[in-house]
Formats: sequence, C-alpha cells, structure tokens
Amino acid sequence: MIFSSGQIWPILLIAIALLLPLSWFAWSRHDLRQKLLPVAMRAIGVSLILFALADPLILEEQPATGANLVAILADDSTGLRITDPGDLIDRAEKSRKLLSGSSSTWQAQLANTFQLRKYRFDHSLHRIGDFNNLSFEGNYSELGHNLLKLHDRLDQKPLAGIVLFSDGNSTDVELSDEALSKLPPIYPVILGSQKQVPDLALGKITLEQSAFSDSPIVLEADIRQSLENQSQVKLQLNQLKPPSIEETAQTATIRLDEQILAVDARDQTTFEWQTEGGGTQFFKLDLRQANTETPQQEATLANNQRLLAIDKGKSEYRILYVTGRPNWEYKFLNRALSEDERLSMVGLIRVATKEPNFEFKGRAGENSNSLYRGFGREEENERYDEAVLIRMNTKDAKELVTGFPSEAEELFAYDAIVIDDLEADFFSFTQQTLVRDFVKKRGGGLLLLGGVNAFQDGGYANTPIAQSLPIYLSRAIETSPSRPPALWELTRNGWVEPWTRIRSVDSDERLRIQDMPQFFVYNKFERIKPGAEALVSIEVPGSENHPALVTRKFGSGRVAAFAVGDLWRWGLQDAGTQADLAQFWRQLSRWMVTDTPDQIQLDASKTNAREITLTAKAYDQDFNPVQLGQALVNIKNLSSRDFDRKVEMKAIPEKPGTFTTRIAIRDEGAYLAEVSVANAEGELVGSAETGWVTQPLVDEFAATTPNLAYLQRIADATGGKLLNPSDLSKLEQLISERPSPLMETKSIHAWHNNWLYLLALGALLAEWLLRRKRGLA
Repeated sequence: MIFSSGQIWPILLIAIALLLPLSWFAWSRHDLRQKLLPVAMRAIGVSLILFALADPLILEEQPATGANLVAILADDSTGLRITDPGDLIDRAEKSRKLLSGSSSTWQAQLANTFQLRKYRFDHSLHRIGDFNNLSFEGNYSELGHNLLKLHDRLDQKPLAGIVLFSDGNSTDVELSDEALSKLPPIYPVILGSQKQVPDLALGKITLEQSAFSDSPIVLEADIRQSLENQSQVKLQLNQLKPPSIEETAQTATIRLDEQILAVDARDQTTFEWQTEGGGTQFFKLDLRQANTETPQQEATLANNQRLLAIDKGKSEYRILYVTGRPNWEYKFLNRALSEDERLSMVGLIRVATKEPNFEFKGRAGENSNSLYRGFGREEENERYDEAVLIRMNTKDAKELVTGFPSEAEELFAYDAIVIDDLEADFFSFTQQTLVRDFVKKRGGGLLLLGGVNAFQDGGYANTPIAQSLPIYLSRAIETSPSRPPALWELTRNGWVEPWTRIRSVDSDERLRIQDMPQFFVYNKFERIKPGAEALVSIEVPGSENHPALVTRKFGSGRVAAFAVGDLWRWGLQDAGTQADLAQFWRQLSRWMVTDTPDQIQLDASKTNAREITLTAKAYDQDFNPVQLGQALVNIKNLSSRDFDRKVEMKAIPEKPGTFTTRIAIRDEGAYLAEVSVANAEGELVGSAETGWVTQPLVDEFAATTPNLAYLQRIADATGGKLLNPSDLSKLEQLISERPSPLMETKSIHAWHNNWLYLLALGALLAEWLLRRKRGLA
C-alpha cells in the first residue's frame, strides 16, 4: 500500500495531538470509565477520514490482460464413445457441448483475461479454430506425448495454463513427476463418471511358448465382466492361415478351441494347443456373451477380441551327428529326433579307421578299402589310408560325400553339431577351426558326448575345438579302462532349467531320477570355465561329485559338454524310460538350435504407436555380412486385402549387411512381412519373414472408467487443479489467482471502497449517540 498524498503519519499524529485533548475535555465532567469509549470512537472516525484524505492505494498483482495464453486441449479419440449409466449421450457429446455448445460460456469469461489457443489430440496434436468439428474417431489417446508436444510448441510463449478435457485413459506411457514438473499448470476436466459401465472385456494376455517339441503354447487370458446380469461367456481361439506372400487369396480361419465359462467380475482362463511348422503364426481370441438371442448391451465391443503373433522359428533345424563308431547312442538319439518334425539329424558314422599305407591288404592293383568291393562306387570309395564313413539321412546324394565338411559354406548350413566318441585327430586343423567358428561366428550349437575317445582321452586339449568348450582340458587325467558306477543328479542350476528336467513337478522328478540306472562310461571334468554352468552331475557313492553336463555361451552360439558315454542304458529299462530318454534328447537338441540365427533375419519393432521399423540382417553362406546387397520387403495386412506394399529397404553404411525401413501403420490387423535379399550380382541370397499385430483400440478401451488418479497426479505435479464440468464457471478466477508469465500491477483507491466510509461514519455516529444518551450537545 502506498499514499498518493505523500507521508500521512505526521498529519495523523498532529491531528490526534489536537483532537484527542479536545475530546477528552468535552467529556471531562464524566468519570474515566464513561468517557473512554466515546473518545475512542471519535478518534477512530477522525483517523479514518484523515486516512482516506491521504488517498491510500492498494496494489495487486494480476495477469496482464490479453498478454498470456491459455491452451484448451481436447481428447478427440474414439475412447470417449462410452455412455455412462443414466446418461442419454456419450462422453464425446458431453465434451462437445462443454467446448462448443451453450455450456461453453466459460470460454468467453476466460477470453476477457487470456488469449485462447484451441487444440485437439489423438495420436498427434492439431490446432483448430473451434471445437465444432471434433470427430472422436482417433484410435489413440497419446496424452503424455501430446502434453509434452504442446509445451514444446508454446515454449517461447507466455503460457499461463492448459485446460485438459480427457478421461485420463492414455494409450502411451504415463508421464513421470519429473516430466510433469516442467509443464505449466494443467487443469484437467473430468469426462465421464466413476460408475461402472456394463461391459465384457479381455484383459491382460500372457503367452508362453517353449522350444520343446512336445510342449504346447500356453495362453492365459484375464476376463472382466460388469454386465448387469452376469451370464456365461464364450471364448473362441482361432488360427489365421495367411496365403503365401505372393498370393491374394483371403486369410483362412481355423477353429482351435472353444470354452463356455461362468465368470465373475474378474476371472482367468487358460488355453493350451500345439502348432505345426515354423515361421510366424497368427491367432485370434474372441470373447462373446454365450446368450446370443438376448445379449446385453455392452459399452464397446472393441475390447472383446485380441490378435496374437508368435514366431515359431525355422520349420526345420538340421543337426550333423558325427561319431567314431556305430553305437547305441546314435540309435536312441536318431529315434528320438525322428519323432520331432522340426528336427532333422544327418549322421556321419565311421565304421573303419584309416590304415597306414604299408598295410594294404586288398587285391593286386586295388588301393581302396575292401569293405566297398562289389558296390560299383569306385570313385567314391575310401582309400586304405582314409576312414570309412557311412552317411545317414542325407537330403541328397551329394551331401557329405567327401566326409566331414572342410568348407564353411557346407558346415554352416547346419544348425548344430554333435561329436560322439571321436578323437580330435579325426579332424584336420582346418576342420577344427571351422567347428570353433561354427559356434562363435555362425551362432550354431555344439555338443560333445563322452566316451573313450572324447575330451582329454581324445586329445582335444590345446585344439581350436577346446577353445569353445565350457571345461578346461589343459590338465591330463589318468584314465582307467573301467570306472566305478555313478548316479545321475541335477545341480541347483539344473533344477531351474526346464530342458534338463523330464517332469514338471519336483517330487515326480526326484522319483524319476532315483529310478535311473548307473553309468559306467564317463569322463571326469576337473574345472569349468568362467560363465559356464554345470546342470547335471554324476555321483560316485563314497566319492565326490563331478560335473556331467556343462554349458556356456561362446561367441554367437552355445556349447555343451556331456561327460556320460553310456546314456543309452537309461533307455534299456522299459518303454517308459525309453520315452524319458527320447524326451531328454529332444529337449537337449532344441536347446542347441533354438537361438541359432538364420542367414537372413528380419525383425520388427515399434518406433511409435503408428510406425514400425523393419530391420534385416543378411549373411552369405560363410556368414559374412552381405556387401552391396539389395533388400526388398513385401508387407501384407491379413485383416485387409487393401494393404499390400513392397518397399526397398535402405542399407546402413556403418553396419554392413544390415538394412532398415520404416512403415506407417494406420489400420489395425495382423501384418506379415517377408524380405528377399540379393547380393551385388543380383543373385538371391535368401529370405525371411516376421509379423506383428496392431490393435490400438485394445489400449484405447483398456479401461472404461476415467483414470482419476492420473488426472489428479497431473494437476498436483503441475500446480493446477482437477475440475468437474460444473467448476468451469470458476476457471477464469482460478487461473487468475495463480502467477502467470506476464503480470501487471493494479492500484485501487482505498477511499473508493464502501467499507472505509462505513467504518468512519459508524465510529462518529456511535460517539454521537453516546453524547445524546448522556445529554450532551
């Protein structure tokens, strides 16, 4: 407060010094108690008059009129197309009336002090002239993203606040308190009621798939029901069978399972099913009311369906098995993998070792092994100084015709290698290096089985293959022609690794292990390398345990060392143990090949809600990055025959063999993409596929009641206030009471206020009445 007439205090003191004695003298004939009150009243009245004559000014800070901005941000998504119980119109129309109807007089009040900027948002932010043209057709409500975008757009403007019309249900990640603290005051206006609307919806979907051939896909689905009369629901699981990428036929739908359930407000159900083949597979889960004759009205049907995409990997994994002699292990392993349509094992079995040149025992002029005599394959017959090898399950007559591969192009065509009872000298140094690079560079799986010619006994120490093993072979171990019997036992890590167990229940697995036979052929592993895991141990009664199955990652691949050389004993007990042994071999083989990279790889990742980034990696047959190649991707929407694109991907210079492109996705559905890669000469290197699903309305209708907690947090963190629609008439006052970027000082003359006049008049009248009461003039 200031005084336009200068300092008033000296004048007040002089007036009090003159008038107070006169008043005291006028009441001198009365005692002290009777004259105190009238004297005080006169003093107050005179002081207030003198105070008004000094023209005091009251200073107030307020937003500068017309200088500051207030942004009005309205949700324009289809998520507001929900009608609350007892209402005749949905939330979208309520919002439209508040923003552009007869109820929008609050905007005129706000415009008296602030400049108004109007925006709508769904997946992106749009400035508009008025709110009459809101469509409420957006499939996204990216609330946090658009709040930040609006702040960035008006960062250099004097933004006093944001008025937000939303139900708080956002399809993007909620903003943190730190991010909200950088925003101007936000005043969320609640759209919708907290009353539960009648609806039936699929909630969280959990999908689990195993690498094991006999393990089903497991789907767990949460169900929400808020119908007035709870009734049974029907769930249908279908598989979408797309045509090939070149065909234009319609996607076929195959019914896999159906359930009819009586569910509570929240419930859960599980589906389990097997699939055939590999590649990208699509499924659809539908939720409906079981009573189709008189179904109850639901808030929306957009949350009753869910599309699912599963990558089953390659349709066939090829495993190369090479052994130093025909044995039982090959019999049981080959029989086990033949039951898995996606595992194919090619065998290379040595039936005779090579003989020194001076020990030729054939006929005169014959330098080939007599085992081949009479078969008419002289050009393919091994010489006496070459091992005799038998090929099993080859795809054609040329496969492995020269024995174990000596070229990366031939060896890298396999996904895994199994070496059984075979000494290191069987391989040349080049072949040993190829085996190591097969794991490290190509990313394949390698399994070494125990036996007489394995590990230390096979002379693998200080070889390239030993570099990849998860165990140390540097120390020589004294071997014995016979070993004491040993028992099978899972380690702590083995108990938690699914593929090392046969039974899912611990107690059942312990009983199964107790019934396993003793093993007599095994190698002793002294030490394992850092990062390796021992999953199985062998226990010699009265002695210490030794690791039996040790694994580790090596380069891009994985390696397992298996000490037991007579695992076939496990399958000789009865039919049940044969099945257990077969399951173990399949699980171990699946572990080896599950993450084996393909020559061409295609991955899809979401850049944002409406854009997909496709990344392709291409390698030649030696698994070197393709140089100067070309990649063409073909994309189809299985739910819409109108979406069919062919896009040339761009090479990334700093990442040889890598190509990328971005695809704008506007329509929901299941998308299948296939890339074809050619080298610099235009020759096809290979192809790969991937898939994804886009269902924005699933997130849009994930909740049917307003998210008040999020709206309240936005208001609290920014210094705003959460409002009901009825509070809009007070909005201008509410924003004006808070500091704005541009403020002005307003001065008010105190003597213009009625209260000052009334107080002075009241004091003087009170003194006059006291005088009249006591008979004074």
